[in-house]
Amino acid sequence: MAANQMSSHIGNVSGRLAAAGYGGGAKVWATENFAVAMDFSIDQIMQVWSDPAHMIPAVTPAYCHVGAGVAKSSAGSTYYVLQAAYTSGKSCGPYTYTGPKTTPGSQPIVSQVIIPVKVATPDAQGRIYHVVEAGQSFWAIAIAYKVTIKDLETWNNLSSKSALKVGEKLFIPSSNTVGYATPTAVGMIVVGTPDKDGKIVHTVQAYQTLITIAQAYGSTDDKILALNGLQADWPLQIGQKLVIHPGNVTPSPTPRPLTPIEKLTPASDGKYYHTVQSGENLSVIAQLYKIGVQELMSWNGLTDASILQVGEKLVLQVTPPATQTPTPGPPTSTPTATLEPPSPTPTLAAPPAASPTPAPSAAASRNWLEANLWIVGVGLSIAGVALIGFLFSRKYPKKPV
Repeated sequence: MAANQMSSHIGNVSGRLAAAGYGGGAKVWATENFAVAMDFSIDQIMQVWSDPAHMIPAVTPAYCHVGAGVAKSSAGSTYYVLQAAYTSGKSCGPYTYTGPKTTPGSQPIVSQVIIPVKVATPDAQGRIYHVVEAGQSFWAIAIAYKVTIKDLETWNNLSSKSALKVGEKLFIPSSNTVGYATPTAVGMIVVGTPDKDGKIVHTVQAYQTLITIAQAYGSTDDKILALNGLQADWPLQIGQKLVIHPGNVTPSPTPRPLTPIEKLTPASDGKYYHTVQSGENLSVIAQLYKIGVQELMSWNGLTDASILQVGEKLVLQVTPPATQTPTPGPPTSTPTATLEPPSPTPTLAAPPAASPTPAPSAAASRNWLEANLWIVGVGLSIAGVALIGFLFSRKYPKKPV
């Protein structure tokens, strides 16, 4: 392409790849991007290829084999080529094409040639106008003048979805234009400021990477990954919030995740059950609860020939998870309002009701008899002593003194 200074693809890219031996004779599906420029950086090529047609190799999972290269033409321009392909029956991921209808192996016709944009000089009033030339796009013009496509749309009442016309005159806003703010350079990182607690959060912008973000904040990519629970191979998303510094707030400890047994809830009969899910067997269920397969079979009257049904409930004779019972604190006395007693009012007292006399029990009767016999015995003793004294005085009368 560079040798012939071509401005279009060479035939069918799928056929060329198959002819070169790719796919081993299987049906080849391929797409190809190419661009031509005098001196472009990789960031500029990324911007030129950011439209949906050129993003197919980046966002379509099926295109798992990718190749790229550059070549110089005799005119000094550089050709940038990227190819992506897969073979039928061996795709790297599911994919349903929703773009323009094309024949297999072909691709939508998109302008591939980049004509270098020559920056215009300001006029007498300091205003800049650019005259569109063949092959120039919104992207190329915006990059050349260091403005955004949104700026070109706004200041020229255009839409980037409409094709530019050769000879069309575009007003280019600059720092001297009233009401215009110079846009942030592509890939430049504006460092965020800490909040009241010292926490710093960065919002990811286009063309920013984890390494450049870490360098801008004087941090490391490993630290940012750890703070945000990310992995190194996870791509950043535009608008994604990244914690750069957690601030002065002490994070709460992460609670230990519950085990499957601890997640069980007893049924109304007080027993624990497992509901069979699709794809589960006795071995999977036993391993889930750390029990033996034979135990599980014994608890449920199953054999090796038993077939589990989705939704079937299996009894689990496992030790129920311990639950913490809160210890009650010391009783709190509840103050009650004290009411002043009302002034006493004289009332007539009712005569006491007569209480019925209970019938004596056998033990009470026995005690009464013993008490009375003792009294009678004492009385007889006293009477006997008196009688003896009387008889004795009659026999031996006292002499007169």
